[in-house]
Amino acid sequence: MAPLGVIQMLGDMTKFINGPVYVWYLDGEKKILIDAGIEEPVNGMVHGFPVSGGGEKGLREALSQVNVTPEEIDVLILTHLHFDHVANAQLFHNARIYVQKREWESAFNPPLHYRLTYDQQLFQPLEDMDLCLVDGDKRIADGIELVSLPGHTKGLQGVAVETEKGMYLVAGDHLYTYLNLNPPKETVEIDDASGGKIQIGPVPLPFAPVGLHVDLSEWYDSCYKALSITRRKNILPGHEPSLAGMSFP
Repeated sequence: MAPLGVIQMLGDMTKFINGPVYVWYLDGEKKILIDAGIEEPVNGMVHGFPVSGGGEKGLREALSQVNVTPEEIDVLILTHLHFDHVANAQLFHNARIYVQKREWESAFNPPLHYRLTYDQQLFQPLEDMDLCLVDGDKRIADGIELVSLPGHTKGLQGVAVETEKGMYLVAGDHLYTYLNLNPPKETVEIDDASGGKIQIGPVPLPFAPVGLHVDLSEWYDSCYKALSITRRKNILPGHEPSLAGMSFP
């Protein structure tokens, strides 16, 4: 769960909504995974957020649904290095691991407000693994391209995936939910974490920024870059509740 004010800038910090933590498995010639999940909670919490599931057990259970193990993954793409995306990265001993160079450098010297979201114990060990730091957009396999989308963090990257039904963009936390990508033009109601309702007022902008970011100008530029890659309907936000259990295309 996360406060609405984290999901959407200027949102109510007293209202909580569900924010699933996703790892994305790309089915193809190589076994490719996007992101490495969150830690197992202690007393129901991880870095101050209420969490259920997670940890190595949760990740292995998720991968078992597509009949793979961490040891079988050929490529691990980390969209960014926040604690809820890298917690189990050390399990992928046989994978080539892709991180943006700008993200790597920022993670070791983060902006003040991000000091608690980067946990060096989770990602520093990757230096002894098959770590590849890339600078900007890069095609890493047929139909798979890393796409630099700075704004939420200095070096966030999405993953553009060519499919039989067109291009998809796994956007990571550049967008938390569809509220960021498709802000309402009139008041709408969404479900909160307890099953109640929250009213979201209209946003007179083409995109509604996430609550955590390092550069809003870069964030907006990255939104338009995302739309240059594919249509809105094919962009997958990082913590959108409605995507749970879904596969694409």
